[in-house]
Amino acid sequence: MQEVIMQTQQQYKAFIDEENCIGCGKCIRVCPTDAIVGSKQVLHTILPQLCTSCSNCINTCPTDCITLSTLGSVLSESEELVLTQKKQQRLGHNQLVPPTILFPRTMPTTNKISTPTDRKQSIADAIARVKAKKNLAK
Repeated sequence: MQEVIMQTQQQYKAFIDEENCIGCGKCIRVCPTDAIVGSKQVLHTILPQLCTSCSNCINTCPTDCITLSTLGSVLSESEELVLTQKKQQRLGHNQLVPPTILFPRTMPTTNKISTPTDRKQSIADAIARVKAKKNLAK
């Protein structure tokens, strides 16, 4: 009797070299399945379970810090399609929601300066504060 060993198909997934990543965000925009997470000017990382090994991120990375070097399981075509549809739905939802709802204002708008004289005085006060700080630093 022969013993049957079941093996899952594996393929290389994308990996970001953290020392060279500049956080430009170009890879995030081209990833079809939202496998790359991070924000601008912050280190990015790749979720291998969502990576389809499409190499779009490798081609757009300006610092060449992305390689196909992490071993992971192969996604079926239906799994890839579902992940791609989820990203498209998320992008479509963000376009429907006004930016003021996604990113509410954090500063109150009641302190508006109404006259040009008030604005000039506010600017002069700000310049004086900066000059005072510079004099204290010397």
